[in-house]
Amino acid sequence: MTDSLFVLFIIFIACFVCSAFFSGSEAAFFSISRAKARTFLGSGKKGAASLDFLKRDPNRFLMTILVGKNLSNITAASIGTILVIVFFGNENMLLAIVVAILLVAAMMLIVGDIIPKAYATRNPEKLTLTVSPFLHILSQIFSPIIWICDRLAYLISGNRPLTENMMTEEDIKEWIHAGTEEGTIEEEEQQMLYSVLEFGDTSVRKVMTRRQDVVMLEDTATAAQALAIFQDTHFSRLPVYQGTTDKIIGILNIKDLLAADFTADSIYQHHTSIASLASDPYFIPDSKKIDVLLREMQKNKTHMAIVLDEYGAFEGVITVEDILEELVGDILDEYDTDEAEIVKSSDGKYSIDASCSIEDINEELGILIPISEEYETIAGFIMTHLGHIPSIDEEITISGSKEKIKVTHMNANRIMRIRLELPPEESL
Repeated sequence: MTDSLFVLFIIFIACFVCSAFFSGSEAAFFSISRAKARTFLGSGKKGAASLDFLKRDPNRFLMTILVGKNLSNITAASIGTILVIVFFGNENMLLAIVVAILLVAAMMLIVGDIIPKAYATRNPEKLTLTVSPFLHILSQIFSPIIWICDRLAYLISGNRPLTENMMTEEDIKEWIHAGTEEGTIEEEEQQMLYSVLEFGDTSVRKVMTRRQDVVMLEDTATAAQALAIFQDTHFSRLPVYQGTTDKIIGILNIKDLLAADFTADSIYQHHTSIASLASDPYFIPDSKKIDVLLREMQKNKTHMAIVLDEYGAFEGVITVEDILEELVGDILDEYDTDEAEIVKSSDGKYSIDASCSIEDINEELGILIPISEEYETIAGFIMTHLGHIPSIDEEITISGSKEKIKVTHMNANRIMRIRLELPPEESL
């Protein structure tokens, strides 16, 4: 082999090494998240600064990889073709070209792509920290070529990045789900993380205590009457209305009631109005997002807000505790009862809180109770289906289905709990 052919052979091998370098770097780089790169930077690891620089401009990194890899592959293919032609001679030119194409393509695929990427995916942290300084330098060397390619890409696709920098909420959920499957994230942690992601999308309407469940005081009530209601309900705050429940004029805090200048005798013997003790109500629309509301309540030092519908009518109340429960689950105090919304009895029937939503029941039991804009809860479904206020033990059969519903508990005209009976083949 002549010196010139030997030099070409060395360049040929070097091109494959470069191609493997760029392929492995690409696989390792996209296996490391930007958050991980920041962690490396914070811990002062060698090469972390270059990695963070490339992560902040992934388009530049990708351009560097594409330019370097294509230059390596084109050079390797050209030199490989020359070497094969020299080996076969000019009289076998066609055979030489075919062999060159097959040989170089196979080497590029195996040596220049598969092997380095397989190694990179198994050692992404070590590899990225090692190669990032070199890629940083190459990105500066290739700057003119990168600028030209970037301008061409802009003319073709507009002002859109070659790589998608934004991680979506669905991407984060997939990472959390994968962490749960691998055992690095507990199921309780998974639910809490999901709640955090959905927190900003949740409206007050979903979290509030609805009007029919709100205990209220009339402004003409005496301190003694108010104190009795506080004792019965164990609530710390109650809305105060004037004349009609649509006209909320304040919120009474039990601390203000107890701190008032009343003696024990005067509380129970005199008919003192509590309206003057109530603080101004904080009104909000039912469409407000709870993350925004929480910040407002923290800023205003308010623990309860009055929720109004689109027509300005009283729809319910929401407290800081209601909002926090969306993140951490139910917060039970010594007066709360931990009764599940859906309870399976020994005979295979289900006792269900009438305020439970149709969607939750369908999802939990795997059934298809009809959903409509006219109602959200199973109580609303029953009232709409019957067209009248049911009585205890009244049964409802769902049209086109074998499920049976029986009203088991009522509070005046309000349905409290129902019993749902599934067909034997559907029972969980």
